[in-house]
Amino acid sequence: MTVCANIILEDDRVSLVRESKPTALGRWSVPAGKLESGETLQAGAEREALEETGLVVEAGSLLDIYHCLEALEGGAAMTFVFESTVNGGHIATSADHPEVRFVPPDEVAALQASNLIRGQYVGLALAAAAAGTQLPAGAVTIVDASSPPVTLR
Repeated sequence: MTVCANIILEDDRVSLVRESKPTALGRWSVPAGKLESGETLQAGAEREALEETGLVVEAGSLLDIYHCLEALEGGAAMTFVFESTVNGGHIATSADHPEVRFVPPDEVAALQASNLIRGQYVGLALAAAAAGTQLPAGAVTIVDASSPPVTLR
């Protein structure tokens, strides 16, 4: 599965959402979710941020790509994490994400130490953002689907 995630920093704090689905019940995560068909990675990250936080964001630099060999939902996951900037909206909760808040990085570390952060990549991505690390522009290239095979006669 392909996942798009956001590190949204505001006043040296990062946005977290509390999960309500059974595989992650009560744990915190950065705004993230599965990429939809026909969607760019950036568009997927922006959509997920809006759906989970109510915030309109711009997915900026690609901080890193993380490969989880066995996700909680089953199967492997490739997570593309963007450093995203708030451009509008307002914090809103939902049934799937009943809490949204901005917390300092040390609180994220404490939550992760208690196994209350969903996604082992979260601490790594926060460290990448703090260090100004990012993947080079063009690290991911969009390509068209293969054409159907040519029938030979």
